[in-house]
Amino acid sequence: MRLNRFRCWLGLLGLLAIAAATMNAQQAQGTRTQELAGNTSSFSYESGTSLLRAYTFPYIPSEPLSNSPQLYELIRDGKLELSLEDALALALQNNLDIALGRFKLPLAQLDVLRTKSGGSAQGVQGGVISNGLPTGGSGASGFSGTSNAAAGASSGSSGATNAGSIDCCDPFAGFSYGWNYAQTPLNYTAVVGQDVESSHTATYSVFYGQGFLSGTSYSVSMSAQRQTTNALDSLFNPAIGTGLAIGLDQHLLKGFGYRANAVYIRIARNDLKVADSVFRQQVITSVANVLSAYYTLLADKDQVRVAEEAIKNAQELVDDDKKGVEVGLLAPLDVVQAESQLANDQATLIMAQTTYLQQQEVLKTMLSKTVDSRLAAVQIDSTDQLPEPRPDDVSALQEALKEAVQNRPEIEQDQLYLRNQQYSIQATRNGMLPTLDAFASYAPTGLSGIKLLRDHQGNVISTVPGGLGDSFSSLSTRPNYSVGLTFSVPLRNRAQQANAAQALVEQHMMETSFQQEKNQVAQDVRSAEIAVIQAKAQIAAAVQARIYAQQALDGEVKKFKTGTSTTLNVILEQQNLVTAEGSEAKARATYASALVQYQQATATILDAHHIILEDAKTGHYTRVPNIPGVPSVSNQ
Repeated sequence: MRLNRFRCWLGLLGLLAIAAATMNAQQAQGTRTQELAGNTSSFSYESGTSLLRAYTFPYIPSEPLSNSPQLYELIRDGKLELSLEDALALALQNNLDIALGRFKLPLAQLDVLRTKSGGSAQGVQGGVISNGLPTGGSGASGFSGTSNAAAGASSGSSGATNAGSIDCCDPFAGFSYGWNYAQTPLNYTAVVGQDVESSHTATYSVFYGQGFLSGTSYSVSMSAQRQTTNALDSLFNPAIGTGLAIGLDQHLLKGFGYRANAVYIRIARNDLKVADSVFRQQVITSVANVLSAYYTLLADKDQVRVAEEAIKNAQELVDDDKKGVEVGLLAPLDVVQAESQLANDQATLIMAQTTYLQQQEVLKTMLSKTVDSRLAAVQIDSTDQLPEPRPDDVSALQEALKEAVQNRPEIEQDQLYLRNQQYSIQATRNGMLPTLDAFASYAPTGLSGIKLLRDHQGNVISTVPGGLGDSFSSLSTRPNYSVGLTFSVPLRNRAQQANAAQALVEQHMMETSFQQEKNQVAQDVRSAEIAVIQAKAQIAAAVQARIYAQQALDGEVKKFKTGTSTTLNVILEQQNLVTAEGSEAKARATYASALVQYQQATATILDAHHIILEDAKTGHYTRVPNIPGVPSVSNQ
């Protein structure tokens, strides 16, 4: 009966310890909620909301690999009717480069979760974590190991002196049980009254502990031991020993404070912003690629139109020459020359059509997750035109440079990396300090059981009942206190000196790289602005050349009809017109490409096309209405 009560007591203590651990984990989960909030992704994963979930394999939804319904809604009469706005919407929904970029957001969130438990940050793509930081633990203090108090209590020892170094920051709790039967032959009988001592021993313990970012750690443990023996001189049989151990440890120099111990949490929290910036950079790149591909498709379509017009003109010339031969005004050689030019124009059309069809396949791949049989069977009918030059299509150079510095993700990322390096320097500076720890413990012990009353000859004459409650009650009468300080000085401290120097060298490298990045951004903006200005001038010149070529052809045709010109001259003027029209189409394509380059260089491309970054994160697209006051419509 007493043994059953003893086990119930210990089981209850174990449940209390686990409940305390669960409550502490829930409270810790809410700690620094605002501090760690920085990612606006729809992904969310939190641990510690329940005890069982902490040991359940997580479920992470996969990225759907089917095309969005809008893609098929745009297919009409066997053609994919595609405007520029539709292309951007489909890119946000289906582009796999953007889909891959989305995964960086939850990875950054999971890095925060990992560091909140005391683990090291793994960083994000392109990010830099100083090699001078410790490879494990929460920071410079290097929390490691288990509680001395807990370890001592779990083994039935009452000699715990301090909490030791406990992992930060997830708490731990446990219960242990052990049973032992032993027979020990003796060479004497004076001590226990037997030549063979035998004993049955059962030990129980519950323990709980946690480390904190302040450099504080504590542990609490309770233990009990029940032992029966055949020794004739034992005071209690069975004997029940109990112990309580409360240990506290505080780093006072090295490992003290939030900056020293939370360096990985601070880096991971900052990396949420880095991941957001990297994703924005990916969206900018993908949108620029889609715009360039769409404008290239329009340019290729224009080249097909030019080639078709050339064939139309060449065919008319062939027909006119044949009529001239029939009435005796022209020689058969004129027909041969016209038909030769028609054949050349037909070959040019085939090449233009091939390029146009190939560009359609490029755009299909960009705007879909898979080019299935239904999508592969249709051709793209682009409904927009190449952009026309505008006086305000580029800002003044200084304004453009200012926009680029404010908007370019690369600049933002370099600034965030420098902030991470500042966190690392603060932690390594703390790591150079000597170790000074204060500790305190309270570890009383108790003993009770069935007390044996003996006569002067050692014979048991009666017993006094006792048990687990009596043993625990006696804890307060047998105190065991300890306090102290430990101080340790590395006389040369070369490892920490190297870590600190390395952190500074890395900072200077980042500063130099940052300046290099700013120079590159400025160069990109200047080059893009020059390209836009030159492309506008090129369009103006090409338009004039096309007008003059058309006038020259019209004049030559009139002369040909009056008999004052030849077929060869008309062919030459037709070729000049085709060349001029092709040059104009190329100039407009060059302008469109330069405009995309400028918007990408200044990182204004998303705003220019009314793209909301949140839409890219969720795979939706919000149409911006043309009518003021009308709410946006989100397409899925």
